[in-house]
Order: sequence, then C-alpha cells, then structure tokens
Amino acid sequence: MELKFSITQEQLITIAKKINSERMAKNARLAILLHAFIVRVLLLWIPLLSPLILFYFFLEIHTPETYIAIAICAISYLIVWTFLLKNIAENQASKFAVKITTLDRTIENTTLHRLASLEGSHTVTATASTLTLLPHCGKSITIPWTKFCYVKQDDDFYYLTSCNLILFKATYLIAKNGDTTETAAYQAGLEYIMSHLQPDKIEHQNFSASNE
Repeated sequence: MELKFSITQEQLITIAKKINSERMAKNARLAILLHAFIVRVLLLWIPLLSPLILFYFFLEIHTPETYIAIAICAISYLIVWTFLLKNIAENQASKFAVKITTLDRTIENTTLHRLASLEGSHTVTATASTLTLLPHCGKSITIPWTKFCYVKQDDDFYYLTSCNLILFKATYLIAKNGDTTETAAYQAGLEYIMSHLQPDKIEHQNFSASNE
C-alpha cells in the first residue's frame, strides 16, 4: 500500500517551535534540579558537616563540651538555612531557569535548518513486514515493523520512532492528510500502518521534543 503526502515549510516551522519550546522546558526543569542540588550541597551539607569532619580528623581530645559546641553550631546553621539561605537558593535557581528559557535565535535557526530537508513530497509504502519511506530527495529507508518503539501524533502528523540500538533512535513523519491520494484511500492506508504497530506503542498525545 502506497501513500503520498507533502510537508510544507509552514508545518516545519510549527514543528521547530514545538521542539524548541519543549526543549527549553526540559532544560529549565533540569537546571532547577541541578542548581538546587549544587546549592544545597555547598550551602547546607558541607557547612553543616564540616565542623564534625574537622573535629573527627584533626582534634585528638574529644570532650563533651566539644560535642555540645558542634551540636549548637549545627542547630544554629539549620535555623539560618531554613529561614534564610534555603529561600535564597531556590530563588536563584528559579531566576537561572527563566534565563535559559529565552530562545536564542541561533538555536531556533539551527532546529529549522535540521528539519529543512523534510520539506517537499514524500512516499510511504507499507507491506506486511516493512515500512518504506522515500523523501523527495535522498534514499529510501526500509524499516521492519518490529523496529518501531513508539508513535506520537499531533494535528498534522504521526511521528514514528524506530529503535535500532538502545542509544540510537530515529523519528519519521507521516502526514494525516495526503495531497495526491483520495481521502478515503489515504485514511485506509493510515489505518493499515497503525494496525501493524503494537497498541501499547501508540501514544495519543502532542508531539514531544524528543522527536527530531
């Protein structure tokens, strides 16, 4: 079964925006977690434990007074951390995350440039064992159905991701509407393709930034 469709530049711009938007959101979440972790280690645990470490390794005489002094210092520092330093650390992490969510023009252009080769006509041929994708420029790619690890979708496309190796994934686009095929025949072709994918691999949600 053969399907033909086209991908326009406007559609690629929309996809690029989704990729960049979700990439920035992911980076922001990671930045907050990483920043908070580093700050807590530097501002909480190291200052809190350093007196005990110094006492253990460098003081030869261990007296009850020394333990009491360490306990008082630790409790005092915990109070300072709870009511002052913790809020400062969290605020700084949030400010840092806001900064990296501002899209750089270079990144935006790079993402769109990577997608530029998808513009134009495409042909998809589905058989009982494989799916063959032929872009308007380039060589055809034949993928066994068993290699597809998951499928996502948005209003315009299905995104079929193949997993050849654990660390290597590739995502391919199939339009929900054809340009040279009758509507009924095209929809039947899409149903044929979806029927060869395992139901648990089909995710009915918006396009994610992991798809490229």
